[in-house]
Amino acid sequence: MATREHFTHELATVRADLLALGQVAATALTHAVAALQQRDMGWAQRVIAADAPIDATTQRLEAHIFMLIATQQPVATDLRQLIAAIKMSSELERIADYAKGIARIVVRHGEHLPAVLPANLLALSQQATAMLYAALAAFAAQDVAAATALSAADDVADALYAQVEAALLDQMQREPTTSVWVVRLLLAAHHLERVADRATNLAERVIFIAAGDVIDLNP
Repeated sequence: MATREHFTHELATVRADLLALGQVAATALTHAVAALQQRDMGWAQRVIAADAPIDATTQRLEAHIFMLIATQQPVATDLRQLIAAIKMSSELERIADYAKGIARIVVRHGEHLPAVLPANLLALSQQATAMLYAALAAFAAQDVAAATALSAADDVADALYAQVEAALLDQMQREPTTSVWVVRLLLAAHHLERVADRATNLAERVIFIAAGDVIDLNP
């Protein structure tokens, strides 16, 4: 196999591995949110158990990328792809960590959580999850317009987070005995807001890869 053909194959492998990692992180997030909503200890424990393999996959992917940079000395678009892939793998690993954090809330405090979550918290979870899938789809298609659209989506997530925070703090002030679960849901909301931010960061990397532009979608 010619050197260029081999390198092209390696780049395709990196992209495929990155998308696979993204799918695993998205699944972890979806399962963590379901566990929170249903107070399902089993789902939560599976999310926690899946985090170590996600970390190991991230490390292998990044090692592969560093090896390609060191041995192939890529330039221009190829180098942009590899640099962005390193940053994207880190973002996805952190998203999986947020999913684990939500799952831990269920395992440690599930008996104190309300049977029905606040509607605005559910809306935030749906928004963050949708943003992650949208960022992954934009990466798969190298779609700059779709990636750019995540800026507006992040504004929606920020507004939802502010609503959740205000409502939960008001709940705790009105009924201090609910503070046991309010504090946990505030933490879950924070994790979800950070997922939305990380999804926006992923979109920025898509734009960098496809167009070479460094854009802040979350100023």
